[in-house]
Amino acid sequence: MTRHVLASAILAVVAGLPATAEEFVVQLGSAYNGASDRLLASLETTEIQSFSVEGANFVILDAPNEAYVQAFFYALRQDVVGLNVLEANWTAPAFAELSLAQRLGFLRPVQCEFCRS
Repeated sequence: MTRHVLASAILAVVAGLPATAEEFVVQLGSAYNGASDRLLASLETTEIQSFSVEGANFVILDAPNEAYVQAFFYALRQDVVGLNVLEANWTAPAFAELSLAQRLGFLRPVQCEFCRS
């Protein structure tokens, strides 16, 4: 009986966990001006950081998948130049100590059908 109770408890905890989102690093064709809290909430997306490096504009988003990222920038009417998944947690203390150039080395390019070529 103890095993059954333990298994049921573990199943309840796992079932109650939210879906895992990914961190996306999006390169834009122009500066990012931010988004409304309403848009972010409706697309289950969190804006982590935006910055420019050597004339390139980036925004880091936490989103369920690429479709949410596409809908986000479609709603903003902003051109996306490149889409990457971050292979680390952008805000993790050890990762945050790295320079932007070092952090950008952890990107995995994603095929982006909605990106401007």
